[in-house]
Amino acid sequence: MARWLIDKAGVQLTVKTNSEAATDLVAGALKDMGAELRKTTRGIKLSVEHEEGAWHLCDHSNNLRRKLKEAGDLIYHLTDRIVFHIADKAVDTHCLHAASVASGANALVIPANSGDGKSSFVTWLVANGFAYLTDELILVNSEQQVQGIARPIQIKAHGIEAVEHLFKDKSLVHAGKFANAVPIDTLAGSLSEQPFHKLRLFIFPRYQAGAAYQLTPLSSGEAGMRLMANHVNARSLEGHGFREMMAIIRNTPCYALEYGGFDTLPADFAKQLGSLL
Repeated sequence: MARWLIDKAGVQLTVKTNSEAATDLVAGALKDMGAELRKTTRGIKLSVEHEEGAWHLCDHSNNLRRKLKEAGDLIYHLTDRIVFHIADKAVDTHCLHAASVASGANALVIPANSGDGKSSFVTWLVANGFAYLTDELILVNSEQQVQGIARPIQIKAHGIEAVEHLFKDKSLVHAGKFANAVPIDTLAGSLSEQPFHKLRLFIFPRYQAGAAYQLTPLSSGEAGMRLMANHVNARSLEGHGFREMMAIIRNTPCYALEYGGFDTLPADFAKQLGSLL
C-alpha cells in the first residue's frame, strides 16, 4: 500500500493504493505531477484498487466509484479527478483548460475545447523538442507565471493512429477503450525542470480533416473571448478573472492555428514557434 500527496494551488489530494499492481500503475501516472509519498492522508482522498482483474477508482469526497478494465482508462479517470479538484478549489489562481509546453523559461499555452486536437498537438510539440508542462490544465498566478499539471498525455482511442508515428517506445503506452495514456518517455521527451514559466505565446488550435494549414494572428478581443471560454474557475475569482486575463492577452502574441494533420504543417513549424517564444 502507498500514499501520494499532491499539493497544487492550495489544494491537497491524497491518492492511496492497496496492491503492488495498483501502486506500480499509479506511481507511473503521478511521477511527473510533483506527487510525494507520504504516510498520512491529507485533503481530498482518492483510492485505487486492483481486484478480480479490474481497476477500482473511488473519489471519497463524493463517493464516486468507477470499475475499469483497462489501465489507460484508469489513468485517464484518476488524473481527470485530480484535475477537476484542483480547478474546483484552487486559491488565487487562474485555471485554464489548456495544454502547454516550454522552451527554456518561456511557455506556449494551447487553450482548446475538447475535440479540437490540443492533446495531439502537444504530443507533436514534445516529440519535436519542446519540454512538456501539461495536456489539460495550467495554473496562472498573479505574476503571469504558468505551472502545468503534468499527467501522461491523454489521447482518445479514436485518435491514437494520428500520433503513433511519433512514439519512440510504444510499449510504454497504457491503452484503454476510451483513452490511451502516453508518458512523455514514449516520445523521448522531457519534462521542464523549472517550477514556473513566463507566459509568452498563445496558440488556439483547431484540427479539421482535410483543412489546409493556417496560422492567423488574433486581435485582443477575439483572443480574450476564446480564452475566457476555457477559463474553468472564473466563477471563483473577482470579476470572473476577466481583467487579469485581458491584461495577459494584450501583452502576449495570440494566434489561431487550423490544420488538417501534421503533414500539413510547415517543415520548420517547430522552429517558427520556438522563435515566437
